[in-house]
Amino acid sequence: MTAIGTTGNQVHKPAENSRQMILLLFLAPVGYHTTAWRHQTSRVEDLYGLALPADIAKRAEAAKVHALFLANWLSFGETGRNPHLVGYEPFTTMGALSAVTEHIGLVGTAATTFTEPYNLARYFSQLDWLSNGRIGWNIVTATTGQENFSVTLPPRNERYAQAYEYMDVVTGLWDAWDDDAVVNDRAGGVWADRSRITPLNHEGPRYNVEGPLLIPRSPQGWPVLVQAGASDTGKDFAAKYAEVVFTVTPTFPLAQDFYRDLKARVVLNGRAEDSVKIHPGLMPIVGDDDADAQRIHDELLGLIDEAEGFGRLSAMLEGADLSGLSGDDIIPPDRLVDPIIAVREKDATTRYPYFYDLAVAKKYTIRALLGEVMKAAGHSVVVGSAVHIADHMQLWFESGAADGFAILPPTVPLGLNRFLDEVVPILQERGLFRTEYVQGTLRDNLGLERPRGRYAHQSLE
Repeated sequence: MTAIGTTGNQVHKPAENSRQMILLLFLAPVGYHTTAWRHQTSRVEDLYGLALPADIAKRAEAAKVHALFLANWLSFGETGRNPHLVGYEPFTTMGALSAVTEHIGLVGTAATTFTEPYNLARYFSQLDWLSNGRIGWNIVTATTGQENFSVTLPPRNERYAQAYEYMDVVTGLWDAWDDDAVVNDRAGGVWADRSRITPLNHEGPRYNVEGPLLIPRSPQGWPVLVQAGASDTGKDFAAKYAEVVFTVTPTFPLAQDFYRDLKARVVLNGRAEDSVKIHPGLMPIVGDDDADAQRIHDELLGLIDEAEGFGRLSAMLEGADLSGLSGDDIIPPDRLVDPIIAVREKDATTRYPYFYDLAVAKKYTIRALLGEVMKAAGHSVVVGSAVHIADHMQLWFESGAADGFAILPPTVPLGLNRFLDEVVPILQERGLFRTEYVQGTLRDNLGLERPRGRYAHQSLE
């Protein structure tokens, strides 16, 4: 939701501890706001070439952003009307960007439901080598795309059951080579010590994979594991595997509740609380002052096609019937599914309860609701000066709501540049964000441990 004045005009002091926030940047080549492509400064004509994402990556790298986050859309949907949902293919894009950057991490999304685990393990290992250890995997089970993969998408719990076995296979393949397996003994004619390479020999209900991979263990051992599930099933999965979590928590209380809940689940899984970094999505609309930022916000909302907005809103509300209603109407509650039933029984997105609350409890008009859907799909939107936005981020970071943020630039390049050029330096001055990269891998920059191999010199022979 739009937030103005949530932290007042107070000046925040520099952080007194050494803890600093982690910033991820969502790769939205024309901006994350649905109407951003129509903005006069967008580079919509440059979509799908390398120059546009390369420029974004280099700008983010110059600002010391930790990683670029690449989503992955698998259904056509409304793509023909609006390029907002058109995503660069993650694997090829990460490979290209790894060659034109040096430090920034590259996190790509791939679905366990549609990609064979051997292929995925191989793709990410190679990318980690090509990038010198800067790769992350955003793990999704997929909620769309079945029409393109000859697969019937199972219910959420079944998808996650499959994902657990999938992770056993993929991590086992990544661990197949010990870190010191490659010896490069030219004189003896031995490239790799076969006693330090272990076949997986996985036989399970869904996968039979012998292994090992044909590529040595990569610089990070495993790519950084990222996850975005917010259901109870998704949070349990994150507590076991995830190292970075990207979440939709649009309000401060929701963010604090999610943070406490997930950290507790992490500890129950025998992991250190700090081993998982939590990043709410944040769209910062930066203006010269609050009034100027509101002008930018309203200008973008003014570009919304209301017919498209009705369709997007109906989809977000689990197919709610909006016929006969105008933008000024409030949705009758009997047209909406109870959120508990929607999430538990109808496999609804976990964003649904938030929009249900806006419609029923807060009585948002349809026009106000479609504005919330179209600008940031339920993520937090902060509108104000650079100082105001830095204040907002500091409050969440220091109050148990976030370890950092996944930045959703409202427009590119203008909105992105204003955040990087105006907000980031304030965070740096306050000691809340770093001024240089740590030398090493993405794991090193995130403060994460390198996974240890599981086989301890079991023999391939």
